[in-house]
Amino acid sequence: MNLGLSGKTAIVTGASKGIGRAVAEALAEEGCSLHIVSRTEADLNLVRDDLNQRFGAQVTVHALDLSQDADVAKLAAAAGDCDILVNNAGSIPAGDITRLDNAAIKSAWDLKVFGFLGLIREIYPRMCERKSGVIVNVIGMAGERPRAAYIAGSMGNAALMQLTRALGAEIL
Repeated sequence: MNLGLSGKTAIVTGASKGIGRAVAEALAEEGCSLHIVSRTEADLNLVRDDLNQRFGAQVTVHALDLSQDADVAKLAAAAGDCDILVNNAGSIPAGDITRLDNAAIKSAWDLKVFGFLGLIREIYPRMCERKSGVIVNVIGMAGERPRAAYIAGSMGNAALMQLTRALGAEIL
């Protein structure tokens, strides 16, 4: 499939496995240069080597913790003029309101909610200045169909869904 992405640059967070890795593979196959991000450098290096071998992709590895504002700023400084941002990183624990305390919820949200928000705050203004760019936020179903047994994820995904909708209403 040719989506017209050849020569574009993309950031993919949570790219060492799962959905993030699959997105990175699809973008590499389309001819994008990639900045792949997760906390584990060894896993990212394996993804980079695989994408380079299979697709000849130019891949830059960023072993960063996007729950940390300083790491968000580092990524934005290195790759902030990207054409595509795929926010995917996140790890929110299951549990109902009686099982999860505020510290567990805040810790999970530091990566999923505030990591997404931090990157958007850094990159969205640049896209607006250029009048081009795409932001994709990978949001779980619990944002649309909340579950008490996944309370932190339901609340976090709902907040991200509203952020995505609000920015989407402001098309570049």
